[in-house]
Amino acid sequence: MPQTKEQRLESQRLCKRRRYQEIKNDPELLAVEKEKRRKQYLKTKEEKKILQIKDRTPRSQREQRRRWKKNSKNYRDRQKENLYKDATIETIQVNAVAVPNLLNDADNSLNEGDPLQHDCECQVVKRTVRKIRYTEFKKRKVLISIIKSLKKKNESQRKTITNLRNKLEFIQNLPDEDRNKIINSKPPKERNFSSKSTYRKKSLSEIKNAIISFYCDDANSTIAAGKKEFISRNKKRMQKRYLTAPLIDLYKIFINDTKNRIHYSFFCKNRPFWVLHPKPANRDTCMCITHINMELLVSALNKASIIDEKKPQDILTTLCCDTNNTECLQRMCQSCATRHIAYKPFNNEHNLIFFQWQRVKQKDGAKIQVLTVKQKIELKPLEATSKLEEELPKYFNHIYKIINQYKAIKSLKTNLNIHEAIIHVDFSENYNLKYAKEVQSFHFGGSRQQVSLHTVVIYTHSFITGQVTPTSMCTLSPCLRHDAASIWAHLLPVLDKVIELNQFVDTIHFLSDSPSSQYRNKYMFYIISQLSSQHSNITRITWNYSEAGHGKGAPDGVGATLKRLADQTVHFGTDVGNFDQFYELMESRLENITIKSVSEEDIIQREKLIPESLKPFRGTLAVHQVLWDKFNPRITMRNMSCFLCDVGEICSHGKHLGFINNLSVNQNTNIDASVVPLKNTKSKFPFALQNKITVLSDILIDVTNKIPRQ
Repeated sequence: MPQTKEQRLESQRLCKRRRYQEIKNDPELLAVEKEKRRKQYLKTKEEKKILQIKDRTPRSQREQRRRWKKNSKNYRDRQKENLYKDATIETIQVNAVAVPNLLNDADNSLNEGDPLQHDCECQVVKRTVRKIRYTEFKKRKVLISIIKSLKKKNESQRKTITNLRNKLEFIQNLPDEDRNKIINSKPPKERNFSSKSTYRKKSLSEIKNAIISFYCDDANSTIAAGKKEFISRNKKRMQKRYLTAPLIDLYKIFINDTKNRIHYSFFCKNRPFWVLHPKPANRDTCMCITHINMELLVSALNKASIIDEKKPQDILTTLCCDTNNTECLQRMCQSCATRHIAYKPFNNEHNLIFFQWQRVKQKDGAKIQVLTVKQKIELKPLEATSKLEEELPKYFNHIYKIINQYKAIKSLKTNLNIHEAIIHVDFSENYNLKYAKEVQSFHFGGSRQQVSLHTVVIYTHSFITGQVTPTSMCTLSPCLRHDAASIWAHLLPVLDKVIELNQFVDTIHFLSDSPSSQYRNKYMFYIISQLSSQHSNITRITWNYSEAGHGKGAPDGVGATLKRLADQTVHFGTDVGNFDQFYELMESRLENITIKSVSEEDIIQREKLIPESLKPFRGTLAVHQVLWDKFNPRITMRNMSCFLCDVGEICSHGKHLGFINNLSVNQNTNIDASVVPLKNTKSKFPFALQNKITVLSDILIDVTNKIPRQ
């Protein structure tokens, strides 16, 4: 009868087993077989038929590790079964031999010290003995810890009893009058520990929220503007923020500002996961020129061992009793106005080499270009110290403006009224439209289109929660203009959104950076007076500019979200190659961001409404706040934000610059006779007067640089 397929396979397997058994019995044949199998394995490995665990996909790695784990468990189970079989056989053999002498062995076992000591080599018994000893050791350890805690408690109670006895003896030795006063005094109030614990939990959560808000403040961390700079944890995606100072410095600032007595470790532990340390590999392309030049100069003087300060922040700490106090930064503080930098003796023969960012004029044919370059500077050490003295007043004034603007805006957000709204605006970098697959001539040519993104974050009162709530918005345009006319066109949908969120709004506070080509120029001053033409309920507008180089904020995160979504869509094979595709994608996929479109015709229409004969305000570069009121004939200009003084008034805090006529009230002229000239708008910084930081008079310029003269 012919065999079936299964029977033939079974007979073949048996034949292979018999043959391999014969090979195993012969050492020479076994060595040849092993070498043959090794070469076959290496061949398959080179052909990538067998992959190592590191070369496999994550899913294949998990499956292989799961198989290894299962095989190891089966192997251990087989070993355990074999051990139990061996132990059973040994026990039977021992019992067969030792039954006649069982009583004698029992008598001898009574004389042994440890009943667990044995001479049996059985692995099962040894493992059981170790398990019993480990369990008993754990029990003993727990009991020892309980005994120690009880002893500690007993000692504390003993000390308490001793103190009470001493107090009782002291009271008994007092005169009768004093003793009666103490006895008749009211007993201390009993503490309600349950309410106290509840209070502690509540205060702890408040402190944690305060720490998180402190970390997310723009003065302490800057938001990343890149579309790839985000971080996700526990299904929560946040835009990255980078710290502006070391944690220990931020901890000191937090303690001084909030007066919360917390430990440094607690402050570091509650840092939000999206607030990161700046990485050295990250290339920062938005540095402030004032900060970077001062940092390069101070670093060069420190490396030459002329000053002890390594960074500009260290100089602020040396010269100010509080680096966040505006009076200290203005050198008006009585306690630190006379401080100066202590210079060390130095040799003035060798030149000091460092770099500085400077603006240089360069001819390009008939045109003259103004380029920003990083130039190498070579000065004598004494000249470098003089340069530091000249730059310090500008640097202190720069820091003063930064801190004043941050504090003013933060106070405005905290005390925002129900009829007010804050609009933070900024132009994001134009987005380059992409296709999932592109031809070479398109990729490297000039056919790629761009989209202009004007990002906005609106802060208004929510009637549901009763708190100030942010609303993200972005206006898109195929027109790449970023001038005043385009800003006017981009702001109109934003104002419509503000009225939609809160119909009671009559005062709007704008926040923006301060480029003269976009938000801070004579055309924008005119546009501010015309924004209420389509919204009659808006009666007051303030426009607040951040200090140059420090305009990063929440709108940068909005732009990064849009660009990240577009890139992700392209990676999945969808084309985002023209403005309509980009707009439809953003409007359909983004639920928490309002998307509006601005056409080029809207921008041209607004451009026609701007008069050509506008005269500039002398002192525009010093303006950091513009205040407009519908019923006031003059627009107020200030060199820093102040929300305490009204429109049309000279600021009592010394921040007034001048006035220009409100063209929404009077159309005759736009320049008022009371405009302060530019030369008078410069801040009178006390550094230039009696509090000027000078080099110490006893500086030694010694060639040998050994011992200073007395």
